[in-house]
Order: sequence, then C-alpha cells, then structure tokens
Amino acid sequence: MKKIILLLTSIALCYTIYAQKNNLKPKFDERTELLSVVFRLSGAREYQNNSVKIYTDSVDSYFASFKKHKVVKKAKRLRKMRGVAYDAIMSMAIHLSIENGTVQFNNNVTRDNLDGRWGKSADKFVLLLNDFYQTSNFNKFYTSKKELYSVAGKRFEDISGTIDLSWFKKFFGYQPEGEYNVVLSFINMGNYGPKVKDKSGEESAYSIICAWETDSLGYPVYMKEQKHTLVHEFCHSFCNPMGDKFYPEMKDKTKEIYSKVNDIMRRQAYGSAKTMVNEILVRASTIRYFQDEGAEQERVDAMIKHEKARGFLWIDKLYSVLNNYVDNRDRYKTFEDIMPEVVKLQNSLPVEPMYEEYLSSCPKIVSCSLANGSKDVSTDLKEIIIVYDRPMSSFGISEKGKRPKMKAEWVGKDRIKIRMRVELEPDTKYRINFYTMFNRDRYGFPMRKDFDLKFST
Repeated sequence: MKKIILLLTSIALCYTIYAQKNNLKPKFDERTELLSVVFRLSGAREYQNNSVKIYTDSVDSYFASFKKHKVVKKAKRLRKMRGVAYDAIMSMAIHLSIENGTVQFNNNVTRDNLDGRWGKSADKFVLLLNDFYQTSNFNKFYTSKKELYSVAGKRFEDISGTIDLSWFKKFFGYQPEGEYNVVLSFINMGNYGPKVKDKSGEESAYSIICAWETDSLGYPVYMKEQKHTLVHEFCHSFCNPMGDKFYPEMKDKTKEIYSKVNDIMRRQAYGSAKTMVNEILVRASTIRYFQDEGAEQERVDAMIKHEKARGFLWIDKLYSVLNNYVDNRDRYKTFEDIMPEVVKLQNSLPVEPMYEEYLSSCPKIVSCSLANGSKDVSTDLKEIIIVYDRPMSSFGISEKGKRPKMKAEWVGKDRIKIRMRVELEPDTKYRINFYTMFNRDRYGFPMRKDFDLKFST
C-alpha cells in the first residue's frame, strides 16, 4: 500500500482515576531497549516507532554501521521463518540478564514463560546478541539517555501510581509471589504484557508501554487513557495461562469465529485464533477493572462496544459471565473456576448471526455530492460533500490513485458530513479512497467496506 494520508481523531475513552497511590515506579530497562534496537535494525515494522524523534534519530545514527551484524541477520530470519515478532521479542528481553558487560540468559529464572516461537534458536541468538552488545558499546548509548529516561519515568508515574494492584488478586483469585513492573520504551509501536518465573516459583508481571506523544522539546508525554493499557497488559499475565489451558476445548469454535474476523485481527497483530482467545479474556477483565473502580454503566457499555468494534464479537456475552463470576465468588474462587462456563458459552455461539450483527453495526457513506464514476467533471468544481449514516470519530483517505489537491474537514459538530475543498486539473482521472479501518464511528466500528470515489475531468 502506498503512503496513507490519515485524518484521524483519536477514539478516546476516559477512565476514572483511582485515588490510592502505589509503589509502582516506571523504569527503563537496558534489556528491552537492546532487543528493540536489534529488531529495529532488522526492519521489524513494530519497532519503527519514530514518535520520540530525539531518541530514534540518535538510535539510527549511533547504530547505523551495525545493520549487517550477525544478530540483525538472525533476527530477520527468525521473524520470517518462525514468526519471532511483537511480544515474542519482549518475552526474550525479560528472560535475560546483563552483568559485567555480558548478555546471557538469567540463571535465576526458568524458561517456562519464554515465548515458544524462539524454539531451539534462543541460545544461538543470545550469543550473537552479546556480541552486538559488546561491539556496539550498547551500554554507552544506553547510559547517555538516562536524563530522557528519567523525565519519561516521572511523567508516567502520574498514571502508574493510580493503579490498584490489589484488584488483580481480588479478581483473579490469586497473587503471584513476584513483582509488577512497568517498563517504558520509545521504539516499539505496541504494548506488551510478558511475565517471567524465577526458580523459586515466583512470577513477575511486566507491562511494557510505548510512547506516541511528545512536548515542544521532543520529550514524551503520556495520556490518562494509557492507564487502560497498563491494566490490560498486567491482565495478560493472568489471562494467557487460562487461554492456553482451555484452548483445546475452545479451538474448533474459536477458529470458526476467527475465520470471520481474521482481517480485523491481523491488522491488530493478532495472527491466530488462540491469540484472539487470550485477548478477549484480557479485554473483558480490563473492563471489569474499571467497573470495580467506579466507572458508570454508560462508560462500561461504551468500552464493551469499543472492543466489539475491534472484532471481539462476543465480548458482551463474556462480560456477562464475568459479572456472574464476581457475584458468586463463594462458588468461583478463582478465574480458573469460571473458565468452564466461558468455554461452554463460546462453544454455544451462533457465529454467522453474530458476525452479521457486527456488520450491521459498521458505519457507511450514504451520499456523495459527486456521482461516482462521473466523467467530464468541470474544473470549476470546488467542493465535494460526503455524508455518513451516523456520527463518526475519524475519517481517513488512502492514496490508491491520483488524488486532487484538497483539504478535507468536518462540517458541524455531529461529524456526519465531510467537506472536501478541491482543486481540479483538466483531462485528469482522480481516485479518492475512503479506507474502511480509517473511517470509524464514535465506538470504533470501521466502515463495512471501502468507499472508492472515481471521476475524471
């Protein structure tokens, strides 16, 4: 796809801020930064976040001569051959130690939670990673950014400090004997929630958070909505083991559901039916966190619709099961105890009607002031009006052909109508493509299909 021109307003869900503070201190981690840099050099798209430009420019400059290092080549092969990408990379990072200038597997932890995509390549990769660390003098680069890291950590503490860590034990029914860790990172384009188990059996949960906004000096700033992300990533440490354990009983129906929404899921980097199961458990649990924290029902309903808009077709039904779980804790002591009910629910779902309901919730363009396919359009035409069937949160135009010189803007606060002011050239074929995923209603539902406006002067 060619360069995409986005005219996108964020789908912002505001969440109640919990008053009680905790001791959760955001930090930077040399291990996660090391892995991020290596996979950035390998070209992995999910590690090409350039939002904190003062940082990524220095990364690209400092490590420019190491793009052909053996570990970078190995990273490319592992991504292509074994799918080592996204959270698998951060899973590796937290299983390592860096001591006395040497990168190696941490001898104090097991590999029980190391992402399986690494397979037998893990040890060889770490040997090459150690060579990269030493020959590039990575620690010199890392320590030179301590001021930037410190500023980011202090800013994010206003968010992480509001998390009610006791909720996880109350809701899931158990508390790992490890730590909660918030790690900030500037290179990754997503957020991840891996965990690691030490040899005594203690499990430590991680929430690895990216950055998208900066201030006038180029330093990262964080929005209160990222509290949702933080809770979400911690929930992975509790939900993924349940998804993994019960997936064999859910597999057939899950694959049937996934076949309907695989395009939507893949755009979110959820490349398998099993991953979708873990995600829907996490998302329903996260919503429950905010309800328990005091979110009004209207807010809860909006969050459920937001997740359904992202292709989690039965999250409203799953959420009802979780409410039953909360209301009957004398019967369901732990999250695992309610999982048979979750399995039963999912396996009873009528997939086709559920998917049709989803499609009926997607917005569409109902009119255009210029008839599609028009020919001999006058160059005196100065504007084109697009009308949706409902209020929208965003619109976006994908460059799939020659677009006219134009400026597009909402008409009115209801965000139903777009005015495109255009400058047309004679004897020219134009194409303006409204791409589904960039045109979303206020809950995040994407348009059902592209609207492709073609005309010629």
